[in-house]
Amino acid sequence: MSATDTAPDTAPGPSNPVRTLLRERSFVCVWGIGGLTGIVRWLQLLVLGIYTYQITGSPLLVSVVPMLWMLPLALCGPLVGAVADRFSRKTLLAIALTSILTLSVIAALFAHSGGLSFANIALISVLSGLFWATDMPVRRRLLGDLAGGSVSSAMGLDSATSNATRMAGPLLGGVTLELFSISGVFVLSAVIYTLCLGLILIARVPTHTRATTGSMFLREFIGGIRYVRGNYTLRRIFAITIVFNVFGFSFTSMIPIIGTDRLGLAPFMVGVLSSMEGMGAFCGAVLIAFFAVRKYFFSIYLWGTTFYIAMIGYLGVLTYVAGGPTHSTMAVSGALLFMGMGGACFATMQGTLTYLAAPPEYRSRVLGVLTLCIGSAPIGFFNIGSMAEAFGVPIAMMIASAEGLTALLLLWLYGKESDMVLSQ
Repeated sequence: MSATDTAPDTAPGPSNPVRTLLRERSFVCVWGIGGLTGIVRWLQLLVLGIYTYQITGSPLLVSVVPMLWMLPLALCGPLVGAVADRFSRKTLLAIALTSILTLSVIAALFAHSGGLSFANIALISVLSGLFWATDMPVRRRLLGDLAGGSVSSAMGLDSATSNATRMAGPLLGGVTLELFSISGVFVLSAVIYTLCLGLILIARVPTHTRATTGSMFLREFIGGIRYVRGNYTLRRIFAITIVFNVFGFSFTSMIPIIGTDRLGLAPFMVGVLSSMEGMGAFCGAVLIAFFAVRKYFFSIYLWGTTFYIAMIGYLGVLTYVAGGPTHSTMAVSGALLFMGMGGACFATMQGTLTYLAAPPEYRSRVLGVLTLCIGSAPIGFFNIGSMAEAFGVPIAMMIASAEGLTALLLLWLYGKESDMVLSQ
């Protein structure tokens, strides 16, 4: 697998592109929606994991929650990308925000009445995942359109913000759960979604809509997948995305169990523990935004993924042998901090490389296919959850890490062979 990226770049941006972007009201609105919805996403994933473990005691069911969140990405990603090419992205995002706001209000009422069962949690997770499926092909595409010639800076800023939400969301979730119970979590979510709806309504965004027929829609839906299959650079990017989501990201479902079961922490401290990965990711994203050079983008992407997956195995060993609650908490926190830095390399470069590798007329559909690849994570959640149920969380993480590193090795060997063929 080559460590270079040959995708064409956009025109050079201004001398201080981030400052220029932050002066544009519409860009700030769309960027702010990503930050606010990211907080809710990580807040709810942590809280629903803790709540599920409290009412079921099953690691497998805990892993089912994020699995159901991500299932719609696999089922609907390319479809949303094709729709986003045909309708107003502002309207689509407003509809999605209205729907998720309504869901949060209903969930708060159920939780307040004491009727929130695991079946309710599962349904909430699936419907929340439908909203998440719109982020890449709709909101991130809008962000890129509004960025003009500063696409790399816009994507880096958005990734840094996304990583910051991985720190802020669990912290806020742990505090809210401990002080106001799970009903308060959904009330807070509804308030944040209301603010996001206001932001998209005041934003002025490009409206590249075209009339379509059913047959044309289907052709373009399939066309996005075919374009990726025929593009060597995108195939490499998306293959690593699948490996990361199956063997890397899925480990996050184990953090609530590590905190509550292995370390005996209260919800707030579980939130603090979970936020350490987000803190590392935020620091890593900031460093990338300031110092990353384009010719090393793919190397950052590949080796960041490799480091993250290797650290999962280390964390598995650590939680298995570390002694004493205080020592264990500090050691696990440090490991999560460094893991987050590796995750930032993946997250920042995933969107940037994909956007730059796709021509403008294919970008929404290609980002939809990226969403489909991200949607492979349910396989990983089921994998690590079932192993944790059978062998315990530490052993499950060690095995998942070994599987992921093996998959990356096979991709590297295949990439070297493909590079040799293409060079002939």
